[in-house]
Amino acid sequence: MEPEQEHIPLQEERTYGTRVYVWLFLLALFILATLLVKAKWQQHVPVRQVVVEGIHILSKDDIIHLMKLKPNVPMADMDLTAIQQNIIANSFVKQAVVKRDSPEMLSVTIEERKPAAMLVAHDLFYIDEDGIVLPYLPSTETYDIPVISGYDSTGGIQSGQKIMNPDVLDALEIIKTSKAVSDNLFHTISEIRVRKGHDMVLFSFDTGIPIIFGKGETAKKLVKLDAFWQKFVQNSETKDIQYIDLRFDDQVVVSRKSIS
Repeated sequence: MEPEQEHIPLQEERTYGTRVYVWLFLLALFILATLLVKAKWQQHVPVRQVVVEGIHILSKDDIIHLMKLKPNVPMADMDLTAIQQNIIANSFVKQAVVKRDSPEMLSVTIEERKPAAMLVAHDLFYIDEDGIVLPYLPSTETYDIPVISGYDSTGGIQSGQKIMNPDVLDALEIIKTSKAVSDNLFHTISEIRVRKGHDMVLFSFDTGIPIIFGKGETAKKLVKLDAFWQKFVQNSETKDIQYIDLRFDDQVVVSRKSIS
């Protein structure tokens, strides 16, 4: 004989199903109320922490000072666009991204302008590879960068301005291209002297040998100089070299001091 199966009356099934729906409805109400309370609470939570990434020249304190955060202002009332504009007002900041990272933490990601050269004018100025003037800032960071001299600064220079002088822009192109050719070549150049539209002159770091660069064909000349330097100058006696001239096609001219 087959065992008898227990049968739940239809009325009891309906009551059980109704109870499940009631409990699910109450649970949903509880979750919704919790989320509403949390959202309401978060609207009144002030910023308690700032995380800053991407800085090497500026400090975290510098960035927080630039942000101009008012005390006890709720996170929800923070104008992130205004904060970002406050930060990029500093000449060393190229880009800044400000985000809410938690109910009480702001995350700031910085892209700094890196000094590409030291510009000698009425004072000393860093400039980046775009020609943006950066204020001289004492820092633990050391910069092995060339000096650009001979610039006529009678018009004055201000931090944050872009130098539009063609000679300075040509000098920056030499610096940028020398990095692409080789690290050794980049570190060989200690100074670029601009001469008001005339031929530019480079000076080597180790030997001080003047290198008449001329104007134009930057990449071609630097590749030629790099090959010549490695083969004939590096680790060689250079006391008798008066200057090196790169202005001639497919050759490097070396002028040597006369021996008396």
